[in-house]
Amino acid sequence: MEIAMNKSPSADKKHRTVLAYSVETNDPEESTIQFATSNAAARRQGADEIGTDFSGVSCRRAQWADQYAGLRYIPAKAYIDAGWWFDCNHCGIRCDSNACRWDEETDSDIPLNLVFDGRVVYCSEECKSGHDAEVSARNAKFESFKSSAADAQPGITFIEFTGGYPYCANSGKFTFPGAQYGGSVSDTENSIELT
Repeated sequence: MEIAMNKSPSADKKHRTVLAYSVETNDPEESTIQFATSNAAARRQGADEIGTDFSGVSCRRAQWADQYAGLRYIPAKAYIDAGWWFDCNHCGIRCDSNACRWDEETDSDIPLNLVFDGRVVYCSEECKSGHDAEVSARNAKFESFKSSAADAQPGITFIEFTGGYPYCANSGKFTFPGAQYGGSVSDTENSIELT
């Protein structure tokens, strides 16, 4: 009697499709979308991401997000269209499918004109412009910091700079001839003085 042994996995096994799951706690701010091949796997991943254990979360299918499996992120618009909400990426106001602001002059709610930018949302074009201006200002301050730091000590060699958006402060690491450890220089959010 001859028995054939095969060490390779069975070719007959079905390919398991990665699906989207909504993993939630009692706090809606701790909800997350996970992509996995089963409810249990998604629940385990989500619990880890939220920072709780398996029994602290519930898990259900989120078919609306299946199309984003394998992509870097789910667009903010897709979340809002599915009933989720975000904070405005600039002012922090709640943005959802029913987002409104109170108008003192008319004593009524005026719907917000949400502006979507990839994984973030803004409550208005003005907030998006404000955020863009803040990013540009921080990046310009970083470039100025790098120049000022290099000009202040021409005998040192900078090996690394950290700053610009999203950092609030800028810093640089340097070395110089004969240095055993090197050093660092930084500024603060509200100052351009080097320390």
